[in-house]
Amino acid sequence: MIEFSSVTKRFPDGTVAVDSLDLTMATGELTVLVGPSGCGKTTSLRMINRLDEASEGTIAVDGQDVRSRSLTDLRRGMGYVMQHSGLFPHRTIGDNIATVPRLLGWDKKRIAARVDELIDTVGLDADMVARYPHQLSGGQQQRVGVARALAADPPIMLMDEPFAAVDPIVRKRLQDEFLALQERLGKTIVFVTHDIDEAIRLGDRIAVFGEGGHLAQFATPDALLASPQSDFVVDFLGAEPQLKRLSLITAGRATPVEAPVVAPDADAEAAATAAHRAGTDWVLVLDGERRIAGWHRLEAYRQDTGRAVERFDATVSAADTLRAALGVLVLSQLGVVARLDEAGRFDGLLDQSSLNRALC
Repeated sequence: MIEFSSVTKRFPDGTVAVDSLDLTMATGELTVLVGPSGCGKTTSLRMINRLDEASEGTIAVDGQDVRSRSLTDLRRGMGYVMQHSGLFPHRTIGDNIATVPRLLGWDKKRIAARVDELIDTVGLDADMVARYPHQLSGGQQQRVGVARALAADPPIMLMDEPFAAVDPIVRKRLQDEFLALQERLGKTIVFVTHDIDEAIRLGDRIAVFGEGGHLAQFATPDALLASPQSDFVVDFLGAEPQLKRLSLITAGRATPVEAPVVAPDADAEAAATAAHRAGTDWVLVLDGERRIAGWHRLEAYRQDTGRAVERFDATVSAADTLRAALGVLVLSQLGVVARLDEAGRFDGLLDQSSLNRALC
């Protein structure tokens, strides 16, 4: 949907902020522009809606050069969210959200309905419509900024470090909500950040900018972490890239290992067979609905006394990340993690080799 072709931005003092940028951002994807300060990522964002004009090259949206469109039409077709929300302090929250629909000439009833819909969409209370920005927390103001950008349902959203001004806890919550929102809406989003962890968490694709406005690498988060193409990218990604990759892969994608499972009424021979096949000295006990009842050492089957099943808590869901699974694995008494399906039924056993194979 958005294509940069040999785009250069040179300021009057001769500073080159962006140098011969070729980049295509796909429809419906969230593309993150990331890099150190002064690398041209915000300038690139601002050239899309012509807050900054390109010195050379072409930026096209749906195949049309942005310079061939009027500024008003271009900008009304793009939502814009900035770092400090940019809300009008003298207007209520409802009036802030209604800004673009009013400029487009929507009638009052339609505007009111859209404001109410968006307040709910971004997770704010309905009574906040009548409040003013100073009466909201920083995180709430950022949500209003997102709602205002979505008001006229633009196909494109430009977001310039929208969560940078809030504390880490609020930022994580806003990221979660934003990911859920994007899953529902499927907008084409260009998102600027200097935080590589935020880029990895949010982006469908990541454009890493280097000094002087050069594009160092453009790839999916997993491909970026698995195969950085320069020393600059390696340094920018920071420590533990493989651990970061684990946060991108769900437990549902891992290959389970042989599981020594038995029924609650299994005898010593059945337990020994299951354990031998899996190479363990213990078995996992599943009830008739394949829910985990607990586990036993093989010695328990050789004793005449009653066997009290031992509790097994090392579990993850298929939707959990492999990084979460690793955290459980480290604390697991048996060195394994049980994967459960949506109904809580046993769906496979994961160990360190499962994580290793998932990264290959």
